[in-house]
Amino acid sequence: MAFANIHPGANVDNIRESAEKYMQHSILRHLFASTHMTQDGRVAAKSPGVSFGDADSPETRQTIWQEMVRYYGRHIGLVVQANILPALEVINAEHRLPERTLLSLCHSSHVIPPGREVLWAKGLFFGFERDFVVSTHLLIPQLEHLVRMILKQGGLKTTTLDSKGIETENGLSTLLDNPDIEKLVDKNLFFELKALLSDAAGPNLRNEMAHGLLEADRAESVYAIYLWWLCLRLVINTITWKQAEITEKNAV
Repeated sequence: MAFANIHPGANVDNIRESAEKYMQHSILRHLFASTHMTQDGRVAAKSPGVSFGDADSPETRQTIWQEMVRYYGRHIGLVVQANILPALEVINAEHRLPERTLLSLCHSSHVIPPGREVLWAKGLFFGFERDFVVSTHLLIPQLEHLVRMILKQGGLKTTTLDSKGIETENGLSTLLDNPDIEKLVDKNLFFELKALLSDAAGPNLRNEMAHGLLEADRAESVYAIYLWWLCLRLVINTITWKQAEITEKNAV
């Protein structure tokens, strides 16, 4: 519990305030349009620049959002290097977490959909083993499935019906772009999921992984490590602890 809460997570209001202050002190940088490139030279996103005549214009909102994502990315690097990795080293030096213990915790978390506990537990286990390549590839699809289930339980549509009557499940980017999702998901968690997984101005981990563009070093980056810790935090903070004790005893 201490490790899962070693950092309070993102506070989207504070991030917005910090991003806006930064923009005020570097106004020339945000006055003009800019382009965000991927590591292989593709154009990932474009920032239209700030419109001084209309502070609530789509262009200004987009520029603020992209600056928030960049600020968040810098902050993640500090959190991982200063908090998460040192604490993980101490845990691994003093304890050994078997996969069955993580599985019992996943079974006791009320947020993990039934039938997905084994996949979540394996993803968390490989993170404790510092194999973030495996944990990243296991946990990202589970987060997408979790978002889909939350939307469905909230009565929102998660599929697209084409002209031929074929119904297709929407990807994570489309799911997170649903304007009603913020009624169902905590705004801070929503920001973290979108900034980490599906926004082109950020690490874009889900889309990079899904399209085979995620190289090994990116799967072990500070963003991937933070995402693993965020999944652990999500599980630990949604556990019914009495049930966890019963499940662990039965497993032993």
